[in-house]
Amino acid sequence: MKFRLMGITNLSTVDWPGKLVTVVFFQGCDLRCPWCQNVEGISPSGGKEADTDEVIEHIKGLGPIVDTLVVTGGEPLFQPEACLELLKKAKGLGFYCAIETNGGNSQALKRLLPYLDFVVIDIKAPLNDPKLYAQVTGQMQKTGLTDKIKESLKLAITSKAEVEARTTVVPTLNDDERIIARIANDVKGVDCLRLQQFRNQCTLDPSFQKLPMPNRERLLKLARAAKREGLKNVKIFTVEGGLETV
Repeated sequence: MKFRLMGITNLSTVDWPGKLVTVVFFQGCDLRCPWCQNVEGISPSGGKEADTDEVIEHIKGLGPIVDTLVVTGGEPLFQPEACLELLKKAKGLGFYCAIETNGGNSQALKRLLPYLDFVVIDIKAPLNDPKLYAQVTGQMQKTGLTDKIKESLKLAITSKAEVEARTTVVPTLNDDERIIARIANDVKGVDCLRLQQFRNQCTLDPSFQKLPMPNRERLLKLARAAKREGLKNVKIFTVEGGLETV
């Protein structure tokens, strides 16, 4: 099956801690987060044309070191049929499979869950604050987004997969203990909440490049606010300290 591919990282240890994985980046995204650090992956016409069979052959050639596939983007569920096809083929080869998604296409995620061992859903703001979520995602005209993400979370949590909620901490948008506490309440039931550091080197809205990156100490403080809401497993990811459990 043909699809738009942004690129492939042959070997990563970051996307699924404890595993050596190959990461397939799907081209195109339905959101326009002004702070997005993966700008080249947004346009649906970007990247290059690829075939799921060719990608599988490439992944097979990386064995036996790699036995895990992570699909991300862009937004992998922006091309749901190709995403499903790739995961089916990888699972058929005995691979562990994971997805990193914004959660906005809950019906597509539902179809993929039987083939997933690990689900990462980006939670960019409190899910009970559609106005702030629209601001953070650059989707002021899009309605029902938070409801779809809530449904995606529910589907993932009740599946067999391990589930991680992931929040990028962005100054002026969600870098606030009260906001992080609200997110923590929204994601109760996940196996982990990861707070990760906004990086200002390249952003969709150039004005965000003028904002400082929140440091490790700031993320630790926010993580403690999340833990006070009852989450047992909270991690932070920073340039300074890598991935740390709080």
